[in-house]
Amino acid sequence: MKVVPVLFEDHTLSRFRPVSWSLPAQEIRVGMFCLRERVGHLLGSTFSEKGQYLCRSVLAPLQTDPDWVLPPAAPGAGEMRFLWISGRVVAGHLELEELGRRAAREESFFLRDESGPLVMSVKPDESRDLLAHWRLWEEGLAAAGALNTPEAPVPVWEPECLSGPWTALSPEESAGGTCPAVQWIWDVVPGTPEALARDSRFATQGAGLAFQRRPFGVFTLTNQVFQRETKLQPLTEPGSGVHLLGEASGCRVLVGEGVSLGPGTALDVTHGDIILESGVKVAPSCTLEGPLCIGAGSTVKAGATIYGESSFGVVNKISGEIGESTFGDFANKQHDGFIGHAVLGSWINLGAMTTCSDLKNNYGPIRVDLGAGAVDSGRQFVGLLMGDHAKTAIGTLFNTGTSVGFATNIFGGGMPPKCVGNFQWGGQAGCPLYGVDRALETARIVMSRRGCTLTEAHENLFRLLARDSA
Repeated sequence: MKVVPVLFEDHTLSRFRPVSWSLPAQEIRVGMFCLRERVGHLLGSTFSEKGQYLCRSVLAPLQTDPDWVLPPAAPGAGEMRFLWISGRVVAGHLELEELGRRAAREESFFLRDESGPLVMSVKPDESRDLLAHWRLWEEGLAAAGALNTPEAPVPVWEPECLSGPWTALSPEESAGGTCPAVQWIWDVVPGTPEALARDSRFATQGAGLAFQRRPFGVFTLTNQVFQRETKLQPLTEPGSGVHLLGEASGCRVLVGEGVSLGPGTALDVTHGDIILESGVKVAPSCTLEGPLCIGAGSTVKAGATIYGESSFGVVNKISGEIGESTFGDFANKQHDGFIGHAVLGSWINLGAMTTCSDLKNNYGPIRVDLGAGAVDSGRQFVGLLMGDHAKTAIGTLFNTGTSVGFATNIFGGGMPPKCVGNFQWGGQAGCPLYGVDRALETARIVMSRRGCTLTEAHENLFRLLARDSA
C-alpha cells in the first residue's frame, strides 16, 4: 500500500514567529534536519516517491525541493493512503517509519496534542475532504489579516474528522510519546539535543545517509557546496594541533567532505556528537562542544566558542560566544558578543558585540511577546528570537526573550523593546518604518553576494509583510 505524506501547517504557525513570518512550520529545523528533510529521506521507501506540501500560498513558490509538490484537487487513483503530518512534529526517522508502516495497514487514525492535530492517516476521499477544509482555513487567514498582522487572531484549524469515527491513539501517545512536537518557538532549543542524537544515528547507520540541503527560499546563481551530496564519516585523525576531548563518552565527531580544522581547535564530545557538514572551515583556536551541528559551507572564525545544543544552517559565518542556539541559513555573526538560547532566521547580520541576555536576574520564568501580547514561556532560559533579513548595529544589546521581526534594523542607544515588529528602522518605540523598496534593495545585494537571487516570490512576501507594519 503506497503511503503519500502530506506536510501541513495550521493555526499554531503564530507560535513560531518571528521566524514563521517567512518560513512554513515544516521548515523550522530542530536538530540536524527539519521535518521536510526527515520525511524526504524516507520517500521511495517508507513513503511514495513524492510527497505533498501544504503551506500559505504566499510561501508556496519559495519551496525549492522537487520531491515535494502541491496536493492536487483530486487525490489520484489506485490504492493509497495519505499520512498528514503537522509541521511542528519533530519525530525522528524511525518514528516516522513506524507511522508510515501503520498507515500502510489501511488504518484510519489520528494523533493530537493540546494544540491541535499532529498526524492523520486517511483514505483518498478523506484526504480530499481534509484538503478542502484546509484551503478554507487558509482563506480565513487572509480574511482575518493574520498573514501579516501580529495582533490579528489566527483562525483555528480543527478538522471535523477528529471528532468522528477514526481511531485516536492512546493518551500516552497523544502526549507525544511516539510523535514529539514543539509547541512554541522557545521549544526549539530544548528539543535540539535529542533530535541531534537521533539524526546523527540515522545519518551514519549502515553505509550512511547521502543527503543534499535544499534550503527553503534559496535560489542559487552558482553551484554551492550544500547542493552536493553529503555523507558523514567519523573523524579518525583530527590533525596536528587539534584536540579531541570526551572520547570515552562514546560520542563522535562526524564530518563531510572538505572539512578543515585549524590548529589549537578543541572538539569536546563529552555530551554529544559534533557534526561538521561538507566544506565547513574552522579557523585556529576554536572550541566546539557537542551536541552540535554546523551546516555545509559554514565558517567558524578564529577564537570562537560554540557550546552544545546548537544547530547552524548552511553557509553561516560565526564567531564570538554562542550557546544553545539555532541559526537559519546564510546568517552572519562574525564578531565578538554572546548569543544564547536564541532562534534566529536566515539572511541576518549581527553587528560586532551584539549580545543578548538569556536568563533573568531573579532566575524566574521568562515572558515573551511574539506580537500578540506577552506569554509565559515557562522556561528559565530564552534568548533572542529574530526573523529573516533582520540586522543589528555594533554594540546592540537585547533583553531576555526579545523578539525582532522580519527585515527590521536595530540601531541606536539603549535596549530595544522586548517585542519589535516587522520592518522597523531603529527598533525603539516610535521609530519610523523601513521602506519596503529599500529593504528589498538591501536583500537583493545581500543575497547576490552569496551567489543567490531574490525572486518575484520573495518580493511578493516582502510587500505582504510590510503592509500594516507599525
